[in-house]
Amino acid sequence: MSENLHRILYLSYAPEAVYAMWRKALPEGCELLTLTANDDAERVAKLAEADAVIVAPAVLRPEWVAQAPRLKLVQHQGVGWQGETPIPELRARGIRLAINPSGTADVVSEHALALMFACLRHIPRTDAAMRRGEWLGTALRTVSRNLRGRTVGIVGMGRIGSAVAALLQPFKVRGLYVDPYQKLPEGLELALGFRRVELDELLRESEVVTLHLPATRETHHLFSDDTFARMRRDAVLINCARGAVVDEAALARALAAGTIRAAGIDVFEPEPPRPDNPLFALDNVVLTPHVAAGTLDAMQAKVDGATANIGRFFRGEALQDEIDLAAL
Repeated sequence: MSENLHRILYLSYAPEAVYAMWRKALPEGCELLTLTANDDAERVAKLAEADAVIVAPAVLRPEWVAQAPRLKLVQHQGVGWQGETPIPELRARGIRLAINPSGTADVVSEHALALMFACLRHIPRTDAAMRRGEWLGTALRTVSRNLRGRTVGIVGMGRIGSAVAALLQPFKVRGLYVDPYQKLPEGLELALGFRRVELDELLRESEVVTLHLPATRETHHLFSDDTFARMRRDAVLINCARGAVVDEAALARALAAGTIRAAGIDVFEPEPPRPDNPLFALDNVVLTPHVAAGTLDAMQAKVDGATANIGRFFRGEALQDEIDLAAL
């Protein structure tokens, strides 16, 4: 390897097709380091050579930072850095951190709606029944629901929550949202048809509750036994945010007892979930393996956004979407 090259480690083990996308997009003077297996020993060895690291879905562990003497930049592939970044270790070394919103809001909001439809219309259940030779026909007409006209509550009205609200416009939903940090401008609230409320009102009124908030100390297990008890019995919960926001054992209890109707879950605590996760035994939950942002289109947008930022960094230009570690 030439000493003039900036070495960029892609921290996750991925198919060669993914690595090829990153190699093609990296700016001149940068070389991509990749893994040959999903192996932490190889990660640490490659980190020792890296000037920058692209993080997600694999997480940069605190103890690894000390073994990366050349590391100057942590560039997240996406936006979910809270709870997944060794802030004290980066701050102590002066290593900079940037996130990448490119492509995320559009694709995650689409997946949230897909889970809404899957739950409201029992799509996985009917698919499985047909494969067993069962024709449910009219059997589900008394339990399936339209999305149109439902009351939908969005918890977290950032980029992704706002994109969900926009996608819901054709369905003429009654919209509620909770966000302690952000209130949409009144004109935008009117245009989207969403009104800011307290969490209790959202839980009490919403037939669909969709989560789009980060994993922090304040949001850890925000949805628990107590939260589910305050929801409508016909409510559907959608989680495309972070697994730690929901107490999975409490969710399983609520689904099994009929405290809420159904759930669509894309994120788990931990990931991948353990084989004995109680959600696996339930037929009123739709599960996907953290793929809400996982399309070719979104991946290309993320590659383009992240590599452009890496180029800015090594050219001495201002980073986009940098996290101010000194303020944390």
